[in-house]
Parts: sequence; structure tokens; C-alpha cells
Amino acid sequence: MTERGSGLPRLLLIATVLVVAANLRPAISAVGPLLEQVRADTGMSPSLLGLLGAIPVISFGIVSPFVHLLSSRWGLERSIFAALVLLAAGTVLRSLPPGLLPGDEALAAQISLLVGTAILSLAIGIGNVLVPAVVKRDFPDRVPLMTGLYTATMAGFAALASGTAVPLASAVGWELGLGSTALLALAACGLWSTRLLGSAEGAGSDGAPVSAEQGSAEPTTPAGPAAAAAPAASMWRSPVAWQVTAYFALQSGIFYLLLTWYPAILGYHGLGEAYAGWMLSLWQGVGIAASLLVGPVLQRARDQRAVSLLVSCTMIVTLIGILLMPSWAILWSVVGGFSTSTMLLLALTMISLRARTSHQAGRLSGMAQGVGYLCAAVGPLLAGTVFDLTGSWNPVIYGLMAAVGLLAVAGLLAGRTVYTH
Repeated sequence: MTERGSGLPRLLLIATVLVVAANLRPAISAVGPLLEQVRADTGMSPSLLGLLGAIPVISFGIVSPFVHLLSSRWGLERSIFAALVLLAAGTVLRSLPPGLLPGDEALAAQISLLVGTAILSLAIGIGNVLVPAVVKRDFPDRVPLMTGLYTATMAGFAALASGTAVPLASAVGWELGLGSTALLALAACGLWSTRLLGSAEGAGSDGAPVSAEQGSAEPTTPAGPAAAAAPAASMWRSPVAWQVTAYFALQSGIFYLLLTWYPAILGYHGLGEAYAGWMLSLWQGVGIAASLLVGPVLQRARDQRAVSLLVSCTMIVTLIGILLMPSWAILWSVVGGFSTSTMLLLALTMISLRARTSHQAGRLSGMAQGVGYLCAAVGPLLAGTVFDLTGSWNPVIYGLMAAVGLLAVAGLLAGRTVYTH
């Protein structure tokens, strides 16, 4: 059995999507556990280490709005293949041992780390935007289910990279430990290349209208020369696109703020540093189960409003729990991790389902992720500033509650069965 837009078997198409998803987080998530070793060997200041951590999110925000231009020129298949090659190259550059670099070893290592991280982050940003478009084109009747599978894959490989980073660095050094994720990118290049051989992309499948939810029929754009010549309406002028973008931005800001400061918030409430770190790991790990469980639910749902409202309520309960009963951190980590992972799944599902075609999905994905990740970069900085000014994390939690309230409103709007154009 084959899917629309390609001559490849269905299972192979699924495998190619999942292997790309497996590459969208490990090169980033492996860095955090090794920061102390990186600082000791390269002499990077705390501000430079902070920049190293911020580069991925900032890069996502910068590159996302322009990815549709690349895919319009090269097509989805070749664009993603180029991104995987760029990811491998950036990972290798970031991980070059100091002895192979010219000039002062410490300075050269710092430059290599920063530049390589920027390159691989741009590549991941391309993949972030284009995978929803591929899902929209190749699995039009299984968008929520496939989105759940690939977000679970992202979460699983991110957790695996974080957990194995220190043992691997102890065995081969942190440079080769970080560089090992390039092997995953090269493996993805090999599997994805089967799409280059079997793609029917040149026949114009990227822009053809496809069915969306549960295989139901959609209105299609008029055929013929006049329709082909008509310029595409600006995604930035679509109210629905802005509703989806607002949802993506708010969920991104909430997630990355908590990813950065959750251990510090628990520490402020009296929990030990090591314990708080494990709670953050639990928070992220729960995302695998959330994606696998909620994806089939969304597949059967008529729209995404009910799930969106429910997950906003569970997130509010989590924040109140952290504020009033921080000793129950295991419970809040499970509920909160389930909530934020479901928010991401909803955001990516809405991107695919609110567009009529894979080409529109790519443009909407670029808009939503461009704005969303730039907002996510601001969230942790703003939270740190608030703590510096007040000496308490409670105002940050109150601010998060307000953000979740806005997220609920955005979800009720973006979760309707409506389309960008």
C-alpha cells in the first residue's frame, strides 16, 4: 500500500518520518548534562554558556518563517535531506577536538562550539517546520496519529541523549560524545534518500489539496490555469493562522520557561538540587506516553477544542500544586509533563489540520514556529529577571497561570475545524 504523493510503501514512509523526528532534539538535549565539562575544558564564561543554550531556540525562530521558500524551490524531500546533511556537518564542527583546530585551542573550541551549534540548530529548525507538511501530504487521514508518533519519537530520543551524555562522555570524551549524534543524522540521510529515489514530488503533489481529519472531504481550490496563476494569500493576514501561531507561541513559552527554571523553582520551595533535576527528567520523559496516548484520541475527535481546554485545566492544577504543595513534586511532574507534551502535540496537529494543502501547512508551520520559538527564547529570560527583582518564584508561577489562561482561549479558537484560506 502506498500513500499519496509518493511511490513508497506506507511502512517505509512512516519510518522515514520517524527517523527525521529522532534527529530533531538529541543534538540539543545532550548539551545540558555536559555543560560543566565544557566550561572546564574551554573556559567558557557563564554568559557564553547561556548563549550556547539559547542559540537553538533563537535559530528556530529566525529560520522558521523562511523555510517555505526553500521547500517551494527544492521540494519537501530534497529540503529535508539537505537539512539532515547540514545537521551532521554542524554536529561534527561543534565537536572537533581542540587539537584539530588552528590557533589558541580554548578560543578555537569556543568558536567551534558556537558556530557548530548555530548550524545544526538552523538545520533542526528546517526539519521542525517541514515534518508537519510531510505528514499533511503523506498521511492526510492520519494527521493526529502520525503527529503523536513523531512527537513521541522526538521526546524519546531527546531523553535518551540526555541520559547517555555523561556516561558516553566519560568513555570517549565530551567532544566525541556530542559528536556521536551525527551518526544518527547520517543514518537518517540514508533512509530518507529512498524518498529522493521514489518521490513523485515533481508532479506538484506538495501543493495539491488533500483531505484532512479522519479522511473527510475538504473544499478544494479551483483547478486550471487561472487558479495556478493566482498568487497565494499571505499567511500573515489569516486570522486562523494567527490563532494557531498564538497557541504555538504560548505553549512554547510555557514549556521552555519550565524546562529552564523548574529545578530552581522546586529548589526555592525546599527540594534538593539532585531531586529537582530528576523531577525535570521525569517531566520530559512523561512526554513519550502523552504523545502516544493523546494522538489516537485526537484522531477520533471532531476537533481539538475539548482536549485543548482539558489540558489547560490540568496545567493550571499543576501550577497551583507547585505553589501550595511542592513536596508532591512527583505528581506535579507527571501531570505537568503530560500537559506540556500534549500542548506541543496539539500545536503541531493544528498546524497540519488548519491548512488545506501541504504547501500551506509548510507556510503556516514556518509562521507559527518562527513567532513561537522567538517568544520561547524570551520566556526564560523574563522569568529570571522577575526572580531577580522579587526574590521569589511565586510571581513567575502567577504569570504562567495567566499564560495558560490565554492558551485556553487560543486553543478554543485554533481548535475549530476552520482553515487558513
